[in-house]
Amino acid sequence: MTVVIDHRTELTLEQVAAVAQQKVRVQVAPETIDMLAERRAQVERFVSSQNVPAYGFNRGFGHNVDLAVDARHLEDLQRNLILSHAVGQGDHAPDEVVRAAMLLRAASLSRGNSGIRPVLVETLTAMLNADVIPLVPELGSVGASGDLAPLSHIAMAVMGEGDVRVNGETVHAAKAMQDGGIQPVLLEMKEGLALNNGVQFMAALSVLACQRLKDLLRAAAVNTSLTAQVMLAPDTYFRPDFHAVRPHPGAVRVADWIWRLMQDSPIRNSHKDFKVDGQVQDPYNIRCAAQVLGTCHDLVSQAEAALLVEINSATDNPIMLPNENGEYTDIVSGGHFHGMPVAVQAYNLMQALSIMTSLSHTRSVRFVDPARNKGLGRDLKWPGLSAGERAVSSGMMMLEYTSASLTNDIWGKAMPSHLFNISTNSGQEDHVSMGTTLAVRLYRTLPEAASVLAVELAYILQAVAVRKRLDAIPTEVDLPEWVEDELADLKERMNGSGRDVRFDAAVIREHPLSDHQKTLSPVSEKVMDDIAEKGLFPTVESDRYLAEDLRRLAEHILTGGVTDSATPLVPLDW
Repeated sequence: MTVVIDHRTELTLEQVAAVAQQKVRVQVAPETIDMLAERRAQVERFVSSQNVPAYGFNRGFGHNVDLAVDARHLEDLQRNLILSHAVGQGDHAPDEVVRAAMLLRAASLSRGNSGIRPVLVETLTAMLNADVIPLVPELGSVGASGDLAPLSHIAMAVMGEGDVRVNGETVHAAKAMQDGGIQPVLLEMKEGLALNNGVQFMAALSVLACQRLKDLLRAAAVNTSLTAQVMLAPDTYFRPDFHAVRPHPGAVRVADWIWRLMQDSPIRNSHKDFKVDGQVQDPYNIRCAAQVLGTCHDLVSQAEAALLVEINSATDNPIMLPNENGEYTDIVSGGHFHGMPVAVQAYNLMQALSIMTSLSHTRSVRFVDPARNKGLGRDLKWPGLSAGERAVSSGMMMLEYTSASLTNDIWGKAMPSHLFNISTNSGQEDHVSMGTTLAVRLYRTLPEAASVLAVELAYILQAVAVRKRLDAIPTEVDLPEWVEDELADLKERMNGSGRDVRFDAAVIREHPLSDHQKTLSPVSEKVMDDIAEKGLFPTVESDRYLAEDLRRLAEHILTGGVTDSATPLVPLDW
């Protein structure tokens, strides 16, 4: 597979993820290279022949726009811009994020509105193909005038400056470029500014988060179908005709997923008759799951649509537009570098992640509550334990605490940074998006969200094992009148025969199930079989160390393992 950068076509989020995560090769269309060379020649002729101030070409930057730059120092202007702006702090961003940012910046420059030479795009793509990845600190961008600090760290490497990672090892950029047969670029007028005037770092974080969230939301739907079955809930909450009367697109889609995931479930069919369990309604965490997760689907879909616009746009300042003769020499200063369009979508994704994990945690709480888990016992302790063993066993009590901690941390990271403006650059840049710090937190939070879903899935796996071990399911059907009368009479006789002792009696209402009736839908069993085959979370028959099992289960979810298990049997089209 090769991803082609072509000014006549558009990139997809899937292509960005493939370049970032799978390191597929990148190629620039020859026609795009020719177009860039032609437009560069046009703007060079214009600027050199006109004695006019042109921002980015022969003027200072930011509030230094009033300072003219002599032709002898135009290359110094670009180099100094990059070196002085590469002031990021914090941990280095993961390679996949930097790879995505490099691809997106190359794609933006390839639209032909930045007035740069083709060599910039060719060098960025050559670095990607050689896996020469600049070290980029995560923090330092305010998300307007571009992601100036992060993109300047990338531009330094293009110049052969700073450090990069190659095959996981940190080396100086100049050496890595030499080893990879890549010539460092001596920046000419406008090119330094073109490299750092965009929000591709924020967009890269958001695109990769969006792709991961789509899989996490599918996993949340699978969890919902599993929880509904093992908690003896009906599938009627997810019926297509039911959601047709309130057809929010996300809710309709998610309900359809869960509905199909639950079909042909023996355990569901065993209590379809109300006379079996006497249950009228379930808590909101199941009954309203399609509406809640459907809202997440809507938020992710909105973000995806906006991000597709962003990654296929020219984001620079100034922008080259055609003059009356069709030459790209109309130099227009504006604000296409501003990150607010992306920041809002990053927050949409953070909202979706927060809502999804909050719902999952609510269900985890129920699993360990013997009053609400429909006969699964306290803390999902293994039914085969003796009374003494049960007394010294915590079972799966503590996982709920972990889920609560992670959920609370996610809420803390969900601060809407884009609503809190801090003016920069002596007031010249007086409204910035602050979206990049939000996008960094969003990306960092993805593993935490997967861990919350993993806690619920661990509870599900244990609950299914416990349910299959038990002989019956609880029922709330009304007892015949004669049973109540007999119990009352028995209690009266017993309480009259002793001193300082009060006797009570009750009927345990249960409905027996066969082994087959305890099984879940075919797709549910497949998901659980795949997890068991990988040994990710064995049944907890006695207290043991669970952290590593939970970590591996979370990684399985985060990398799409649950979705991959389900979709061959039940496609979960977005």
